[in-house]
Amino acid sequence: MKTILIQILLIGEGLLSLLQAQEYKEVLRFDSPAARQAVAVGDHHIYAIDNHHIIKYTLDGDSVGEWKDDAPFSVKHLNSGIVVGDKLYCAHSNYPELPMASSIEIFDTNTMQHCGNISFGIQYGSCTWIIPGEDCWYVFFAHYENKSQQPGRDVSWSQLVRFDCQWRATQAWVLPSGLVERVRPYSLSGAVRINGKFYCTGHDARECYVLSLPESGSRLHWEATIPVPFFGQGIACDSDKNLWGIDRKKREIIKAQYK
Repeated sequence: MKTILIQILLIGEGLLSLLQAQEYKEVLRFDSPAARQAVAVGDHHIYAIDNHHIIKYTLDGDSVGEWKDDAPFSVKHLNSGIVVGDKLYCAHSNYPELPMASSIEIFDTNTMQHCGNISFGIQYGSCTWIIPGEDCWYVFFAHYENKSQQPGRDVSWSQLVRFDCQWRATQAWVLPSGLVERVRPYSLSGAVRINGKFYCTGHDARECYVLSLPESGSRLHWEATIPVPFFGQGIACDSDKNLWGIDRKKREIIKAQYK
C-alpha cells in the first residue's frame, strides 16, 4: 500500500516518468542564422524561424528559400510553426509589448510568401504554439512573470485552447501546478502531438513535458519528462517521429531520434 501511495504522488507531480522516460539522441545538426525561435518540418523541407525571418532548407540543410519582414515590422514575434499541407502556420505575438496580442500568420511553403492571418486580439495571452487536431486546432497562450507580465496575471494563467474549424473556442485547459513551478518565469514555448499526447518544451531547459487532456476537470495531466538535446523553444516532429529543435545561442538546428 505504501508503494502504491508513493507512485500516485509521483505521477501527480509528473516525476514517476523520470524512471520510465524515453530518450532522444542527437543525430544531425547544422547552422542557420534564423534558428532563434523555432524549427518546423514538412515532408521534404525544414523551416528555421526567427522573429521576422524564415529560412527554408532541404532535409540535408541546403537553403532553398526565405521570407523576411521589412522594418517597420508587421510581424512582431514569431514563436513557433507547423507545416500543414503546403502552408506553414506560425504562432505569433507582440511580445514583449502589453497588452498581449496574438495571431496565427500563414505562409505558402512553395513561394515562401505570407498568405493569411488569423487574429485573436488581446483575449487569451501570448500565442506560442499551434497544433491541428481532429476537426479542430489546439492553440497555446502563455503568460509570463517578467517584463511582459500582464498585470494581475502570472504563469498559471497560461492555457491550451481548442478551437473548431471556424476558430470558435470550444474548450480550454490550464497547466499542472507543478509544471507552472518548473517553467516559470516563462511558460511553454513549443509543442508537437504524438499519439494524442502533447510533447511540450519550455523556454530554455533541455527537456520535453508530455501532457494529455484530462478525463475530468480543467487541468492538463503531466505524464512524463523526457530529456532532449535542444534548449526549449519551438520544436517539430517529422513523419518518422523524430524530434527537431534549435540551439538559439549557436543558431543551430538539431534533429533528435528516439533511442
